[in-house]
Amino acid sequence: MLRSVAAAGRRHWRKALFAPPLALGVLLILVLAGGKAPPVHADGAAEAARPARFIVVPEVALVPRASGFGQVSPQDIWQAVAQVAGRVVAVNDNLKRGAILPEGAEIARIDPATYALTVRQRETDLRELEVREENARASIAIEERTLEVARRDLARQRDLRRSGAASQATLDQAERTVLTGEQSLQNLRNTLNLLPAQRALAEAKLEQARLDLTNTSITAPFAIRISQVNVAESQFATVGQVLAEGDSIAVSEVEAQFTYGELLPLIGGVSGDAIRRAVREDRMGAAAGITATVRLQTGGTVNRVMTWPGRVVRVSDTIDPKTRTAGIIVAVEDSYERAIPGVRPPLVKNMFVEVELTGPVIPGAVVIPRLAMHGGAVYLLDADDRLVKRPVTIRFTQGDLAVIEQGLAPGDRLVVTDLMPAVAGMLLDPRRDDAARDRLIAAAEASGPGASGPGVSGPGVSGPGADHTPAGEARQ
Repeated sequence: MLRSVAAAGRRHWRKALFAPPLALGVLLILVLAGGKAPPVHADGAAEAARPARFIVVPEVALVPRASGFGQVSPQDIWQAVAQVAGRVVAVNDNLKRGAILPEGAEIARIDPATYALTVRQRETDLRELEVREENARASIAIEERTLEVARRDLARQRDLRRSGAASQATLDQAERTVLTGEQSLQNLRNTLNLLPAQRALAEAKLEQARLDLTNTSITAPFAIRISQVNVAESQFATVGQVLAEGDSIAVSEVEAQFTYGELLPLIGGVSGDAIRRAVREDRMGAAAGITATVRLQTGGTVNRVMTWPGRVVRVSDTIDPKTRTAGIIVAVEDSYERAIPGVRPPLVKNMFVEVELTGPVIPGAVVIPRLAMHGGAVYLLDADDRLVKRPVTIRFTQGDLAVIEQGLAPGDRLVVTDLMPAVAGMLLDPRRDDAARDRLIAAAEASGPGASGPGVSGPGVSGPGADHTPAGEARQ
């Protein structure tokens, strides 16, 4: 019993130890709370303005352009096909892959001896026909004189028969002699009539023999770069065998891929009939007023860009099923003639290049940076420097530019700072960015190659925290 009372006393003593600290904490909270003044609501405080860059929307003479990529291919590929059979007796010393041979260079020569003999035989056959014709004409002349004598004798025998001085047998013999002479003359004339056809056949055989003799020497029809060699000296060539292949070097072609959205601004108001006629004549670019520039970037530590002027000739026959793009074929002439060793290469087959197309100028175009679009709307400044969200209609986009159809007018103040968050009606601290506007105009109006190509960022467009305008810059 005494032990239970002692244990209960100890538990009450432990609880009493927590009371002084708890009371001290409550007292401290009350003192701190009582010494702080309550918050005061200040009516009429100034609204904070957020800094934002803007440009004055320009009206430009826009040069529409589009960039695509493709591989270089020769306009013509020639195969050295053996048209006669025989042993190859000579091969050009430069008949090697990559070598360039001029027009008329002999690729290989097949033994011409057999074909030369055939030519001599056909010439002899033709001379024989000429002699036969002369002999036939002479024989006809003789036969005509003989027949005339026989006819006179037949007339005399008839007179004698009527007077009774000649027998019927003699008269019949004279008639048979005339008929035999007429038959012989007709045979000679038939032979003579057949000789022109035989002579024409002989002449055709002679021409074929001479052609076969000529075909023993295989020559390049135009300047070529050898891409394949399948022949060596002393080999036997069969008719139809491909001895070598070569690519023309006069004209190179590039089939670059473009979407229809990229091509439509370039074509402008050219009629469909005019385009179809131009395509048939390989002058599509001239008809639509489109110029082309082929560009090669060397890459490496020192990236160099080389360009060639080209001309748009036609549209490819198919649409790429993966990218849904159309192939535009651009021709470049004399790239080998313009090549400088170590400085400027020619356009070699399978080289991957960029093609930039430039269309007729579009006057009075309203352009803005593409990144200044925000879900179909743009941010503008009103007269009180407050943010206005205005929906716009895009006519088309070009690289980092957006061409506006409706919703903007030249002179509007376009906010190019990416505001986060952007609340309509919020007060802004506008800072005019004329440099960004100048870059925008230069990208839209420049006619030189690469004005809107890769590596050209959107003019005047920046993300959060990219505002570098000095605080003291003039504002509008």
